[in-house]
Amino acid sequence: MTTVQPLRQLVTSAIALLPEGGQRTARRNAWAAMSEDNRRARDRREAAAAFAVPPAIARRANQHI
Repeated sequence: MTTVQPLRQLVTSAIALLPEGGQRTARRNAWAAMSEDNRRARDRREAAAAFAVPPAIARRANQHI
């Protein structure tokens, strides 16, 4: 047996283990991305609502600050 054989077996075994771990990481990354997208969407809705306030109401609100 040459030294390449055990190394090849080790690499093959490691590759066989990767899909499960890689799939878990992919799901975790997808969840994090979805959560971040939802947060940005919520921020955009809040900003749009703030800009949609008529100027007269905004002036009155700012006078009380």
